[in-house]
Amino acid sequence: MRCRCLKDLTFFKKMLTGGIIRNDEMGEAWEVVFRTQRLSPVLNASTTIDKMRERLSEIIGTKIDTSTIVFVPFYTNFGKHIELGKNVFINHACTFLDLGGIAIQNDVQIGPKVNLITENHPVDPAKRKYLDLRSILIKRMPG
Repeated sequence: MRCRCLKDLTFFKKMLTGGIIRNDEMGEAWEVVFRTQRLSPVLNASTTIDKMRERLSEIIGTKIDTSTIVFVPFYTNFGKHIELGKNVFINHACTFLDLGGIAIQNDVQIGPKVNLITENHPVDPAKRKYLDLRSILIKRMPG
C-alpha cells in the first residue's frame, strides 16, 4: 500500500506542474473524480455555512477557515487541487475544474456562476483525449 501512496503523490504533483497528461495516466485521478462526484450532492444539500465548510473541506482535503464562505451550489470535478485562503467569498453556482490547481488567496471575492477551468485538450486530433493542464492563482488587489 505504501508504494501506491507514493505513486499517487508523484502523479498529483505532476498534474500541478502543468502541461500534457496522457489519457493512459489518468487512472489515479479518476478515483478522486469519482469520490468527488459521490460527495458533491451532500455538499450541495448543505443548509448551513458550517455544514458547507465541513463538506467542502472533505472534498478538498484541507480544513476551510471559518472566515471563508462558499455558497452552494458549488461544483468541482476533482477538488484535491483547490486551495482557499482566509476571508474568501465564493457566490452561488461556481464551477472549479481544478486538475491543474486553483489557489484563491486571502480576501478574494468570486461572483456568481464563475467558472475557473484549469484543463484543456490539445488541438492535435491524435492527442485530443490528453489533458493540457495550467494552474490558476487569484490574489486580492492591493489598495
